[in-house]
Amino acid sequence: MHLCKWGVVSKREAAYIKALGVLYALKNQNDQPFTIHEIQQQPTLQEFSFTGKNDFIYICQLKAEPMTIIGNRRTNEKIKAINFTSDEAQRIFNQSSGVAYLITCPLEDKEHIIKIGQTRKTFKERLGSYNCGTVYNWRTASTTNIKITQSMVATRLPFKLYLCDCSDDPYTIVWHGVESAPFPSPKSLAIEDIMVKKFIEQFNHKPLANIQVDANN
Repeated sequence: MHLCKWGVVSKREAAYIKALGVLYALKNQNDQPFTIHEIQQQPTLQEFSFTGKNDFIYICQLKAEPMTIIGNRRTNEKIKAINFTSDEAQRIFNQSSGVAYLITCPLEDKEHIIKIGQTRKTFKERLGSYNCGTVYNWRTASTTNIKITQSMVATRLPFKLYLCDCSDDPYTIVWHGVESAPFPSPKSLAIEDIMVKKFIEQFNHKPLANIQVDANN
């Protein structure tokens, strides 16, 4: 943390990661926020040749605000969605249940691919889950949420969010002659699976923030 004119704010990049290492073990790669240098080493959206990427629509920027302490009041770090490209993009972000998503980081006129994912909920709800990955929640939050939130806090860069909206393909189940309410389509799961497979096929590794389920890998 360091002082500024209105309170205390967390440091960034190497100093931030070093400070986290004092609080938590950071024993494996999944615990460690990624750095700008690691982002620069990732494949770019331009280099990714799979045509499925063209079904993803640029929605907005994602940018993290660091933890701040003003007097006795602490405000946890948080990723915010800003600069929506259109009203329709904001509607998809807020309301579409069942989306595949792609997160990139623009650096020097290139967009480095950071994360390929999906959610059966809205991305607004998924972002709420990511924002559970605070230092305060370190021992209870999921590894994925911590990885995304703390990395964005460490780098302080704006990221770009792309969504592939699968909400037009809901499905129902009939059981004992009774039809259920419509559920979000599993299409987003399939799109994530295919996108990650094609990424690995081309680049021989997963995207930077598609961390392994087994933290020892």
